[in-house]
Amino acid sequence: MATFVRQYVDGCALCQQNKINTHPTTPGLQPIAATTTLPFKAVTMDFITDLPESQGMTSCWIVVDHNATKGMVILPCTKEIDALGTAQLYHTGPYRRFGLPDSMISDRGPQFASRVMQELVKLLGVKSKLSTAYHPQTDGQTERINQEVEAFLRIFCAAHPDDWVNFLPDIEFSHNQRIPQGRNESPFFLMMGYNPRAIPAVTQTAEHPSVEERLKELQLAREEAKAAHELARQRMSERITSSFKPFTLRQKVWLEGTNIRSPTNKKLTPKREGPFAITEVLGPLTYRLKLPPQWRIHDVFHASLLTPYKETEAHGPTFANPPPEEVDGDSEYEVESIKGHRLRRGKYQYLVKWKGYSSSEDTWEPIQHLLPNAATIVTAYQQKNKIQDQTIPARRRR
Repeated sequence: MATFVRQYVDGCALCQQNKINTHPTTPGLQPIAATTTLPFKAVTMDFITDLPESQGMTSCWIVVDHNATKGMVILPCTKEIDALGTAQLYHTGPYRRFGLPDSMISDRGPQFASRVMQELVKLLGVKSKLSTAYHPQTDGQTERINQEVEAFLRIFCAAHPDDWVNFLPDIEFSHNQRIPQGRNESPFFLMMGYNPRAIPAVTQTAEHPSVEERLKELQLAREEAKAAHELARQRMSERITSSFKPFTLRQKVWLEGTNIRSPTNKKLTPKREGPFAITEVLGPLTYRLKLPPQWRIHDVFHASLLTPYKETEAHGPTFANPPPEEVDGDSEYEVESIKGHRLRRGKYQYLVKWKGYSSSEDTWEPIQHLLPNAATIVTAYQQKNKIQDQTIPARRRR
């Protein structure tokens, strides 16, 4: 009986969606020993791709000090960048501050494994250490930083899909100012011997509104960067070993709902949204999901924000996905509940939860699509939320 109960609970989608995740996804880590204490003499490099387009950029290039400081330099780029473009990025970013590294650790992406890059680093006296495909070999702390930065970036970019490039300095500053867990000093202090001042909270009113607006914008970006950094840190494993199993194509997963804007009260929304099918595996830690088109958010997520969806024999399928009934030649779906509302061009739209379908199938519908069959549910929702909808009912099927 105990086994049956465990299997039944494991297969319950409502439990999976709302309970606190005590076993979050934790990609494993692999060590390589550090060889020097000088900053940016041994570096790891990685590209974070498939970000929402901002100023023509869709990717970020991060360089992390493999040794003592764990400092980071981050620059925007495109997914199509080649070996020479990557070399130029290094010249633009880390080189002007720290000079050439003695060694660089990277994956076998075309930017690093190409003959052009290998010949270039050889002539410059830089030792190139390429990892095996889809199995990066870096030290535990650096790999954790790489994963944390990627999760942090995707969280931040979800809130700023159009202008995240403008805030990369805040992201880099936030990382280098923060004291990593298990250490006593920040990367800034280890690199420079002091911690530079951050943009303070401005309490006085500026004489020029544009100045005040800009300062508030910078302050907000700094606070959001700190919050996203902390959330990413919480999501990442602090263990060197992990039982993480990469997700597969078409596998269904839950998406953590922390940073998904919801029309309903945040305290009442599920902890996770979905389940959603994986439509593309972009890397061992990055996945594209099939999201509802009305969400209008970027569809690429880090593995730390995903949890496997489970179905067990004891519980059976949670979502029946029943076919629509045919009424007068039209397809009719049953409304389970209304979860939210919004105004579009002066008319109300309602966020509908369809009976027998997961929350990933929720859609925004005008009142005409819900009457007369869901009139009781619509009226109850309008009365509860004090909505005066003057739209003339006209029957139409979903």
